[in-house]
Amino acid sequence: MFNKLKKLIEEAKKRAVSSIDPEVFNHPLAQKTDWHPLKGGGTNFGTHRLDHSNSDLLMFKATKGAYVFSGIFTGVGVLGLLIPLLAFMGMENKEWGLLLFGIFFGGVFLTAGLLLFKFMTKPAVFDTFYGYFYKGKKRPTDHIGLNRDDKNPMVKLSDVKAIQILRERISSKNGSYYSYEINLVLADASRVNVVDHGKHTAIIEDAETLATALGIPLWDGS
Repeated sequence: MFNKLKKLIEEAKKRAVSSIDPEVFNHPLAQKTDWHPLKGGGTNFGTHRLDHSNSDLLMFKATKGAYVFSGIFTGVGVLGLLIPLLAFMGMENKEWGLLLFGIFFGGVFLTAGLLLFKFMTKPAVFDTFYGYFYKGKKRPTDHIGLNRDDKNPMVKLSDVKAIQILRERISSKNGSYYSYEINLVLADASRVNVVDHGKHTAIIEDAETLATALGIPLWDGS
């Protein structure tokens, strides 16, 4: 049953992007490139914006919305731990169940908030001086271990041949929305995700700025 449902979801995603015709981009590499969303999921608000004030170091930084979003989870987690603890300390007859519930409830939200903060605030950096793209606050010094892992990618900018924009419809219990992703298309037609969020205008503006700075084409499939 689970495999059947998974297959239906994958088929729905394929149909969602079937209208994209790579021929319109007039580039042989576009024909070899996958036009399905690279990164599943996404937010319904803008999580990153491109800071291009330094031409040697273009950087996608977390927005205030990303900090607030992760901060809400963290704050709920702290309160979830603190309130039951204070109540427990003031009890004559200690309710251990209340304390354990607070530790579990608060711990879940606090962990989620800290993880969201870690991943949502991680910058995506285009170091045009050294010629590398990577994610993280510190520039890797070991260039031998080049990889395309989504969490900690590091690729040569000389291998990046185009910027790709894709749209994905996200459904949730509160409705549905579109999330947009910026991907790097490499010389072998493989892709590396840069950012993925719900602010379409920001995605377009940042992708155009990035494509111009790198001197490569922008393929907008959104």
